[in-house]
Formats: sequence, C-alpha cells, structure tokens
Amino acid sequence: MKRSIIRKPLSVLLSLLTVLSVCGAIAFSSFAQEASKQTILAGMTTEEKIAQMLMPTFRYYGGANVTALNQKAKDILAKRGFAGVILFAQNNASTAQTVKLIDDMQKANISQKSRPQLLISVDQEGAGVTRLASGTQGPGNMALGATGDSQNAFEIGAILGQELSAVGYNVDFAPVVDVNCNPSNPVIGVRSFSDDAQTVADFASAFMKGLQSNHIITALKHFPGHGDTATDSHSGLPRIEKTLDELKQNELIPFARCINDGTEMIMTAHIQFPKIEKQTYVSKKDGRVIELPATLSKTLITDVLRGELGFDGVVVSDSMGMAAISAHFALLDTARLAINAGVDILLMPVDTSSAQGIDALDQYITDVAALADAGEISMENIDRAVMRILTLKEKQGLLSAYAGIDLAAAQSSAQATVGSKANHDKEWEIAKRSVTLVKNNGMLPIKTSEKTVVMVPYANEVLAGEYAIDCLKRDGLIPNDMDISVYLMRNKSLDEMKEAVETAANVIASTELSKEAALATETYSNLDALADYVHGKGNKIAFLSCSLPYDAARLQKGDAILLAYSCKGMNEKPDFTTGSVLTYGVSIPVGIYTAFDENAELGTLPVNVPTLDANNRYTSNTLYARGFSLQYEKQTPDEPDTPDTPDTPDTPDTPAAPDTSIAQDLPNDSSFFDSILAFLRRIINFFKGLFGLR
Repeated sequence: MKRSIIRKPLSVLLSLLTVLSVCGAIAFSSFAQEASKQTILAGMTTEEKIAQMLMPTFRYYGGANVTALNQKAKDILAKRGFAGVILFAQNNASTAQTVKLIDDMQKANISQKSRPQLLISVDQEGAGVTRLASGTQGPGNMALGATGDSQNAFEIGAILGQELSAVGYNVDFAPVVDVNCNPSNPVIGVRSFSDDAQTVADFASAFMKGLQSNHIITALKHFPGHGDTATDSHSGLPRIEKTLDELKQNELIPFARCINDGTEMIMTAHIQFPKIEKQTYVSKKDGRVIELPATLSKTLITDVLRGELGFDGVVVSDSMGMAAISAHFALLDTARLAINAGVDILLMPVDTSSAQGIDALDQYITDVAALADAGEISMENIDRAVMRILTLKEKQGLLSAYAGIDLAAAQSSAQATVGSKANHDKEWEIAKRSVTLVKNNGMLPIKTSEKTVVMVPYANEVLAGEYAIDCLKRDGLIPNDMDISVYLMRNKSLDEMKEAVETAANVIASTELSKEAALATETYSNLDALADYVHGKGNKIAFLSCSLPYDAARLQKGDAILLAYSCKGMNEKPDFTTGSVLTYGVSIPVGIYTAFDENAELGTLPVNVPTLDANNRYTSNTLYARGFSLQYEKQTPDEPDTPDTPDTPDTPDTPAAPDTSIAQDLPNDSSFFDSILAFLRRIINFFKGLFGLR
C-alpha cells in the first residue's frame, strides 16, 4: 500500500519533468524561428528587402499568354527574391499546366540562392472573378448573401481553397468585404455580399474561414471600402466624400470583424477620401491638385488600419498599374508614398509584358532601394514590412526553401480535385438557395408542358440554357418530349424575337445589367415590347436577372421576376466522365431550373432595389427592400396536428470554480491525461511570455 502511494507522486513528477523538457524544446524552437527571421532580415541588402516587398505578374509576354515560364521571367525570379507573384486567367490554361508553372516559379526562386518560398496569389473571388481554367466558381458573393446562411459562404470558400491549394496557390485575394451601398457602383456590384455592413461582415468572415481551412492566405479587399464609388479605379481615380466616423459606421465594420477573426492580409483601395486624407499631390496627368488615395495615405494605412483597427498583418496594394495610380503619380513617387504610408507589398508595380518591361522591373528595384538609402523612404518601415512578410511565410511553412514536388503525382491529384463533381454538386445546391423571386403573378413554377422558349442575350449562355433543360429532364421536372428550346437574342431585331416566341405559352428571358445607364437602352425597351407582344397572345413571360439585381425595377412588365446574380456562361457542357471539366457559371442554369422547381428554397434580397425615375435612373426610394422574398405556394394535403411535446425544464448550470493557479491542473484520479494537457498549455504560455513570443 505504501509503495503505491509513493509511486504515484513519483510518476507524476517524472511526467512533469517530461512535459517541462518538451515545453522547453517548443519554446526554444519558437525562439530559434524568431531568430531565423531576424537573421534573414539582417543579412539582406536594401535591394533584397525591396524585392521582398514586390509582387509582380508575368501575365503576358511578347503579346502571348504566359502559360510556361520563359527564360526572361525565370532569370528575374532567380536574381530577385520577390515576396511572390500574382497569376491571372491567362496563366491558367489547364490544371496540369498550372501545377507545373507554379512549380517552375518556385524552383526559379531558389535556383541561385536559398530563399523563403514565393507567395503565389490569385483573384479567385467566385463567379465573375475566377481564374482557374477548370474549377468550381460558386454562385458569387451577392448570390451567397441571398441564401441568408453564412455557412454557404464557408462551404464555397472551402471549395475554392481546396482547389487553389491543389494546384499550388497559397494566397487568394479574397474575400471582397466592400459594402455595395451605391447601386451605381461600376466595379463592385455583385462582387459584394450585400449593401448591409453586418451581413457583409458575417458572410466575408465565413468565406475567409473556408479558404483558411485549406491553408489559403486571405486578403480582404479593398480597404477602406470600394462600395460607395461611382468610378472604377482601373480606369479613373474615385473619390468618396465620407468622414472617418461615417466609414466606421459602415465600410469599416466588415474589416474590423475579419481582422478580429484572423485575416492574414488586406488589400488597399486606390480611392481618395478628402475628408480624411489632407496630403496632396500634383497630378502628372492634368496638373490638378489631388488628395492621396488610400494606398498612398499614411493616415489611412498606419493611423487607421494599423492604429485604430489594430491590424498587424501584411498590407498589399491593389495593382499599382491601375489608372488611378499610374495615370496621376510618377513611378518612384508611388513606391515612396506607399511604403512610407505603411504598405508592405507593392502589387504589379511595373509592366512585365516584354523583355524591356522585365528589365524595367529590375531597374525599379535598384532605384527604389536608392531612395531608401538616401533617406527618402523610411528604412524602419521597410524592415517592418519585410518582417511581416517573413512572419507570414513562417506561419504558412514558407520560410524554408522550396523542397520541390513529385510533379506527376501533384498534377494527378490536382486534376482529381479541381472542378470535381462533388464540388460542382455542392455548388449547385447552394446556388439553388440563392435564386430570389421578387414578382410572381401566378406564372411560376411553370407546370405546363406547353411550348416554352428560353431567351439568352449572349452566345456562351446558350449552352447554359441547354444544360438547365438537360438537368430538368434528368430530374423529372419536365417531360423528355417537351417542346422547350433556347434562343439567342444577340443582334436580333424585335420582330425576330417576336417571331421566335409567337407560339410559346411560356417565355423566360434573361437579362444582364452591368451599369445603370443600360436601363435606358434599346435592350430594355425591346424587352418591354416583347412582354406586351407575349401578353397580347394570351401567354406569359418571366424575366431572369442574371447580373446586377437592380434591373428588377425595369422588368415590371414580366409576369414573374427571378434574380440569379451572376451571368457567367458555359463554353462546353460539363461531362464528369472525362476527368476534366472547364469552369462554368452555375447561376444561369440554376435560375432557369428554379422556374420549374416547385420545391425550390428561394433566396432573399441581399440589397435594396431602388425605384426608377422617368429617365430610368435610380431614385432614393426603394421598390424591393433588402430581405424581401416570395416563395412558391406548395399545394400539400392537410395533416393532422401533432400535440406539442412539453418542454423539458432547463437544468441550472453548476458554477465553475474560479481558476486560481497552475496547481488546479495537477493530476487527479479522475483525469490524469486532461490535467497534463491543461498543465502543458500553461507551461507553453509561460515560456512564450518569458521569450516575448506570440
């Protein structure tokens, strides 16, 4: 008896000594990693630091798409240790090809010197902004918002993250957290989850976590918010007349939420905020005095984003080649202002589409480093930026040199993952929940098997319509011999369109609104006339809005109006027996399918749809309010009432004992293992505090 009493404390002591040694090893490892980053930084020249703050693209070269690494690009990657590269659709011809291209880039990066791995980034937002040639797009952000369930955003984020990771990407410039509070916005629109800041915060955070669940670094965009602009920063310099307090009440809410939830990167916006930023610059384009846009603003990047919002991750600029920057600011001034403002990575600072362009990138690094050595660019900011980048790479396991891959195995695995049937099936189910019904005069769901014509505006949507018909027949929603066809409206006169629907009992006409001005064009006046013609024949017409939902106000002559939020087409019908399916848009076929599906779970409006004035311009009044929805009336037999089951009384919670000391986590007879784990966590935290680690 005495021996067992003595043995137990001895075993506990031995266990504790083991734990202490393990904790010491962990703490030493963390300390060594921190020292490793400091050693890397200390050994870098100014030019090497500047290169580590750049993310170029090799999108085109000599007028052709870059799908394989050319020698000029390989040489600059070998010579300069960049933060990473950004790839576009032009780089992604096929899954296997993309795997090899990324592998070659990583190998080139270490071909002359051992370096941290490259951040390989892409804009894979979903729907209209996707880059993989074969891959799942998802229905898009506004469609996800229409489902009303942020879990759907997580699911799509996880699918996109899985596919990106499979081909070698480690950064996605997503999610978009802009609040689309201006219906006239020419560049955000359906890329936003909603015009409500809290909805955007909820869905963006979920989407972000989905990406991260597959080891993809997320980059929120576009700080401090691009949702209230009427100018596209790709072609002009937007201006928002809002105070910082006004941004805090709306645009900054999703940023604050996602910062708190752990985003690793944030992308800046090239937008002027004259009520916040007072520093000016004389435009090289027209000599006007302009306020510095957010990308170049120390007030917004350092004071607001770093200071007030507490973000200490990596800040990346939007493309420095966009007209908002390149048309107004001298090349080296953009680097000086951005780095002094607190930007860590300059995205696409120089056009690299030619040999001369790649040489210019090389010279740019030398010139920016000279500015830093001369004291015109803060060396402290440079060191902080490089340390943030190295810290991010360390967190993602990219601090060590690239070890290479088994290329054939990686390609095979990626081809089995990217655009898989399982991912497309999940995408289809989520997209079905997004389709929103805002008007229905008894037409939908279509139950007749009489002649039906589906009308689409563009050629790449014909197959999307035919695919919807295939799915309807497959699922038994329409008979196989039904007279239903797809008609292309492109370049057709009103008389030709009338002839096409002359004998159709039902017409479904899809629309694509890209900007407010289109509402006053012949396209929409022809749809009005077509509706009048169909009604004159005693038949019915439904409109399917496949882009900005604001045209619902212009489609009031329809018997029904459905919203699908994305107009991506289809270049070939998916055949999952081939092993390679080209990326396609899900929203058009799902929207058509929903017009026949009486069991559809329809979505809700994620934005306010304004009324139109006599000139078909938006007004300040609302026709359909955010949250509005209609559902199909389902005819089901009455069922007998089931008596309610009495609620079970809640059991009062037992107050937990206060956590007062490490001693509470010492072993006891009931849970020795749990106690050791709890004690281990406390010891790890102790050593982290001792070494100042996080």
